[in-house]
Amino acid sequence: MLRSKGLSEKVLLLGIDGLDPKFSRKMVDEGHMPNLKKLIEAGSARRDLRLLGGVPTITPPMWTTLCTGAYPMTHGIEDFNIGMKGELDVNFAGIYSKYCHAQQLWNVTAEAGKKTLVWHWPGAAWPPSSDSENLYVVDGTTPGALGFGYAMRDWEGILVASTKATEPKFYANAVSNTESFTGDPEELLGLKPNYNSYTKSKNDLSHVDGLWEEFKDGIEGFNGYTLNKAMDVRTNMLFEEDQQMYNLHRYKANVSLSPIGEPTDWEVEIPEGAKEFTWLQLFGRMPRPCLILKNEEGIYDKIAIYAAKNAPQPLAVIKKDVYTPNVYDVVPKRTGGIENVVRNIRILDLAEDGSFIRMWFSNGFSADDNRVWYPTWIFDKIKANFGPPCATGQLADGDLDMINKCNLQQWRQAAKWQADSLNYMIKEEGVEVIFSHFHGPDMSGHTYMRALKDRDTSRKTEEEIYQCAVGTHEMTDEYIGEFLHLLDEGWSILLFSDHSLICPKEDYQAGLGDNYAINTKTMVELGYTVMQKDENGKDIPAIDWDKTVAVQQRSNSIFINLKGRDRFGIVDPTDKYELEEKIITDLYGIKDPKTGHRVVALALHQKDANLLGLGGDYTAGDIIFFVHEDFVRDHGESLSTAEGYADTSVGPIFVAAGAGIKKGYEMQLFPREVDVTPTAAVLLGVSIPAQCEGAPVYSILDEEL
Repeated sequence: MLRSKGLSEKVLLLGIDGLDPKFSRKMVDEGHMPNLKKLIEAGSARRDLRLLGGVPTITPPMWTTLCTGAYPMTHGIEDFNIGMKGELDVNFAGIYSKYCHAQQLWNVTAEAGKKTLVWHWPGAAWPPSSDSENLYVVDGTTPGALGFGYAMRDWEGILVASTKATEPKFYANAVSNTESFTGDPEELLGLKPNYNSYTKSKNDLSHVDGLWEEFKDGIEGFNGYTLNKAMDVRTNMLFEEDQQMYNLHRYKANVSLSPIGEPTDWEVEIPEGAKEFTWLQLFGRMPRPCLILKNEEGIYDKIAIYAAKNAPQPLAVIKKDVYTPNVYDVVPKRTGGIENVVRNIRILDLAEDGSFIRMWFSNGFSADDNRVWYPTWIFDKIKANFGPPCATGQLADGDLDMINKCNLQQWRQAAKWQADSLNYMIKEEGVEVIFSHFHGPDMSGHTYMRALKDRDTSRKTEEEIYQCAVGTHEMTDEYIGEFLHLLDEGWSILLFSDHSLICPKEDYQAGLGDNYAINTKTMVELGYTVMQKDENGKDIPAIDWDKTVAVQQRSNSIFINLKGRDRFGIVDPTDKYELEEKIITDLYGIKDPKTGHRVVALALHQKDANLLGLGGDYTAGDIIFFVHEDFVRDHGESLSTAEGYADTSVGPIFVAAGAGIKKGYEMQLFPREVDVTPTAAVLLGVSIPAQCEGAPVYSILDEEL
């Protein structure tokens, strides 16, 4: 409800995932972020731009904290995934509103009569948890780009076509870097699928189906939304070679390989001198005939993509080395019929004689799916004015073409589309409060963060990769600039992130703290987790629960396999504390074999981790630990105060400006992540959410309370 007139009638919560205060400060000082500088000068921030972050430094729990003002142990989403009590081998996606046990501020503002838009907020937003007619919710079912979870229809990849190839071939999840590709495709012919992902568990998981029904209850069916079980139930083990966060920069993409030859069997007139090749889409199941075309000088410089050889017009004509957004195509629907999709495309190499092509194509996003737009008229109006959600991807691995010409450009496209959409909702639909999330710096940063430091595995110099980071921040600054006009229109802007990304100083990876599933490496070495064996005595991806006393799960949790609580429990409750003490001691003993430095910064009993906002009655571990800043994989397993190489850090950013905010004020105290929600509530004059544990940032307000 409205408690007072408030200090501002309208507030934009401008959330930017992964935006680093330390690196951003450097970019501001070097002139790369002029719009952020204007926002700082117009309002209030610390000199170092820091927000005192919560833990774990991972997306869903921190975005849930940012909308509730509650710590994870209170709101219940304690990691990227959450566990089911008693089920140590099963995790569920921790992003949905069903699993949030604290009141979200957007429900308060909507029910107080404020038109409120929640835009792609990856924590406790979907499905909507208030039936107020003033509440609008768009996506929030995954991080990444808007649409990354619900609208994905085809995966990102590379097309290689050559006169030396003999037949069309498709390689699933095959390459992370394409710079070495030449006119000779033989290097591709031996490729095999490598998903670089979970090692599939061989445990008996027959009980998961029943848990799945419990998990999806209250999520599936709203607005026609359906869950992908493969994405939302994780029952896998992680070994050293397939740690997810460690390998995000080596994300694997598909390869479509095709011969180039003379056109045959076309039923329509085609340009003179054209050459043909085949682009295999949908994991090789949907071929698209293509023509390579000459310009007036007789040089091959573009391609035409067709739906079929009898199509009178191409789907698109793509020029060499021109980023081409929103290329429309169609794909078959599982339920029958077809739907429109959009991709972004760039031809990176095209031989002047038409003998070789290297072409990148983005993920294919549905241009029709409105299931996570509530109400759905928002989708119709946004699409009519600005097009459908923008496809994005993550292929990189030191490939500067991928990073700068493809990934950065599609995030720039997505940023402009999102800014246009939000400004439209303000101007045309009268929205007064916006909770917005933009994932560009995080997803972009994952493609190069480790390479900011020269390593044995580096493909490029530090300076080349540093310029990639500069490009990411310049793109983000353009996005920030799209909203500065609101300061002259009576709005307040709170800019913040959930966490940022760190470039680790050291190379050693202990196999602890990957946020997706069960991490086995170190716990097996320490003797607490025991794997089943094959006939040769080699470990297989299945835990021997009769011998396992503890497992390390997700970003920061270690669970005791407790008798009477857990399905496979063998540890007597009377032995639990002493076992925890032994594990904590052993964690501190883990050392980098090269430097001798300890790998674990802090390890605590759950009751002691309450001091950091973890634990309680939900799904945090019996032991909570944090990896030392020198060994962090981008983010997730460290304390939020961690700092790394090349002026990187893990903590979030905070800047406030506009109505109700002091101008040109340099804060001395630390604002905290839990303080963002109550500060926005006070600005708007609405009630602070019921479970909020933060306080308004009083020092930045231009009126005393």
